[in-house]
Amino acid sequence: MTNAPTKKTVARKTPARKADPFAAVLAELSAAAHQVGDLPSTLVGGLSPSRGSDVYRKRADEWDLINETRQDADLLGVDGLAIQIAFAAFGGRTAEEIRKGLVRLGSLTVAAIGQLDRESR
Repeated sequence: MTNAPTKKTVARKTPARKADPFAAVLAELSAAAHQVGDLPSTLVGGLSPSRGSDVYRKRADEWDLINETRQDADLLGVDGLAIQIAFAAFGGRTAEEIRKGLVRLGSLTVAAIGQLDRESR
């Protein structure tokens, strides 16, 4: 019986994982969401929610034009985008459309917070 020589293996050093810059923001948002408390039972309120949604869609279209003009003049800001997305979200015709819009609004919010955090360093 022969003993095969054992190979020495060099242990690889794994690079340290970089912290996800959004993880802290998401944790902060999660904590804030828990403090919000109970929300109204409807997503779009008022006497005629469907008319309210129509108004929101029109306002979203107006802000789309405003943002296009701002972008052409190199003056686009997150403020206009947030307003446009919020109006579009609540102008959704179904709960699924509203949810999708709110996710988009949330993603813009998280990205804007990340930008503020990076700029403050």
